[in-house]
Amino acid sequence: MGNQEVRSYLVKKNIFLILIIVLSMFVSNCASSSVGIATSNKPIPNTPYETIKTVDKTFTWYTFDIILFGVPISEPPVANLYEKLLEEESGDALVNIRYWNDKSIFGPITRYRFNIKGDLVKFSNSPVQTKSKK
Repeated sequence: MGNQEVRSYLVKKNIFLILIIVLSMFVSNCASSSVGIATSNKPIPNTPYETIKTVDKTFTWYTFDIILFGVPISEPPVANLYEKLLEEESGDALVNIRYWNDKSIFGPITRYRFNIKGDLVKFSNSPVQTKSKK
């Protein structure tokens, strides 16, 4: 093997290694998360209430991100989160709230998840709503 062939082989090997490193950095998964607690989503001092059930919901949405520029692929549901949850479950408030959120990056696609868990309550003085099936 000549000197020129050895150099050519080393250059090809180094280029291949650099491409593998760059590709693995691009497609590797990166994640971050946070957690928290809250007593309730509405102030309820001295208000009698009845616990209906425990709710546990996860909301997911995706964005297309390139460095500092991001475009949501689906609508983030966080803006009216409590209102949507209370409307779906026919409750007045959530107490003993625990939540977590995380962000996972898959190349240019970022997945956001927000989970909320709490006790759904109905105030004792509110009218009882019944759903009729049609």
